[in-house]
Amino acid sequence: MAIQHNKRKGFIKRNYDRRNKRFERNKNTQKCPICHKSIHEFFTAISYKGSDNPAHFDCILKELKSQEELSPNEKICYLGNGSFGIITFRNPSSPIKFLIRKRIQYETVETSPLWRRKLPVRLHMK
Repeated sequence: MAIQHNKRKGFIKRNYDRRNKRFERNKNTQKCPICHKSIHEFFTAISYKGSDNPAHFDCILKELKSQEELSPNEKICYLGNGSFGIITFRNPSSPIKFLIRKRIQYETVETSPLWRRKLPVRLHMK
């Protein structure tokens, strides 16, 4: 019984050391220009107003909601490739469920920022 307890204790210590190393590795993260908090997930970050600085996706979404006037049946959603859209929902019985009222191109498509080029490519195959 004492051997298993020692193994378990060593396992916890080993995980604790890994967490500390991961924290040290992410110490030099960039800050979001909107909320001024550090960005940990660069896969969901978007370039802020055409600059090369990354910003949180949720911060940009809040900023767009405050800038645009939305009616009760409208929402802002991400359309892909750095663009957002104001979506108007139609009558549920209509064959067309929604319509894109306005398209907002937030990121520049021509060039990819440096922080995005450094991200590793992950392929998930099953």
